[in-house]
Amino acid sequence: MFSKNKDHNKPAPIDKNATPSIIGTDVVIQGNVSSQGLIQLDGKIEGEISINSLTVGEKGWIDGAIEAQEVTVKGKVTGSISAINVILEKTAYVKGDIRHKTISIETGANIDASIKQVSEDMNVTEIKSKKSSDKKTG
Repeated sequence: MFSKNKDHNKPAPIDKNATPSIIGTDVVIQGNVSSQGLIQLDGKIEGEISINSLTVGEKGWIDGAIEAQEVTVKGKVTGSISAINVILEKTAYVKGDIRHKTISIETGANIDASIKQVSEDMNVTEIKSKKSSDKKTG
């Protein structure tokens, strides 16, 4: 889905019934993470994440950039989020840039970020590359 060899115009569908990979509260990952599936993060990741679907649990923390089809944040994200669908629940804390097609923000979510909606016909890779070109021109 995110490699240069695949067709970026057809992202992998999200299977809501698939079993997520769970990263527990006692786990700290330093480095980049990629997955074609679903991850439930209750620990901490220090690095970039390229994924199909990510849920950051209430005790979860990401210090780095996220590129995904779908992101649900209940915990803490310090870094950019580039996703088709972003859901920020009431316990979310986000500090960084958010680029999305659709976003849902619950009352109580703590957001210190610039939020930009991108056009409906863009995929995640195009969202991320547009973000890079915005920085060069702006």
